[in-house]
Amino acid sequence: IIYDEQKGKATGIRVIDTHTKQATEYYAPIVFVNAGALNTNLLLLNSTSHRFPQGLGNDSGVMGKYVAFHNYSASISAECEDFQDLTIDGRNPAGGGYFPRFRNVHKQETDFMRGYSANFGASRYPNLSKIDHGFGADLKNDLKKPPLGPWMMRAGMMGETIPKETNYVRLDPTRRDEWGMPLLSISIAYDDNDAKMKQDFFEQFTDMYTKAGFVNIQEKDTKQAPGLDIHEMGGVRMGNDPKTSVLNKWNQMHACPNVFVTDGACMTSTSSQNPSLTYMALTARAVDYAVKSAKQNGV
Repeated sequence: IIYDEQKGKATGIRVIDTHTKQATEYYAPIVFVNAGALNTNLLLLNSTSHRFPQGLGNDSGVMGKYVAFHNYSASISAECEDFQDLTIDGRNPAGGGYFPRFRNVHKQETDFMRGYSANFGASRYPNLSKIDHGFGADLKNDLKKPPLGPWMMRAGMMGETIPKETNYVRLDPTRRDEWGMPLLSISIAYDDNDAKMKQDFFEQFTDMYTKAGFVNIQEKDTKQAPGLDIHEMGGVRMGNDPKTSVLNKWNQMHACPNVFVTDGACMTSTSSQNPSLTYMALTARAVDYAVKSAKQNGV
């Protein structure tokens, strides 16, 4: 993003062609940044000038910090021995069911902060091991419509991670991509709160499964590294205080008012729901504010 020192605002963007590596500049009175949370951080940290040596609008020094995400590393499955006369047919656009967050909703009731939601689904799979005989047409018919195994139930946790200053991204001091731009160095880890939340998920769903009469309950912890989950957020967070945030309540940069950030980078917490509709709502709200402000007194 191009910053004009004389005008005291952003005037446009400079892009590098994927194939020719040639730079082209485009100009606009207002700039909206929606590159995806981590790439937005990368773009802004890399948009340096004499006025903003640490990244565009980064007077507070918090840009790149307080990055968080949703923890998808835990799931729990079981078998249901009932409803053997029923099966599924066709596709399921909804993907199954959904457990809204039910921990620490109205008061603090656990030894971890915040909570988790969970997706839930049930399905039956062909039991090919039961097809152990037959030739010709009989075998083909058995393979076309094989006997089914039991109902398999599965729930996957979507845990809320807590934004922390120690979870951050920065420009790599030595490595660059093929266009000569610094790569993003990511320093993010799970913490004790995540471990306690995961254990509670296993305990709560084991209890639910047991009371429902399910059998063969299996916990699964992938222990996957952060970054193999989804819904990255933060790094360019909103706030009323320019000393501790980058954006104001309208997703507008405190220090460079004609730049708005409305993707996941603006978030100050992750909650436990899919965040995409929230980004869309924030964007529509910020656009309305930017247009009204531009008409009244410029941005």
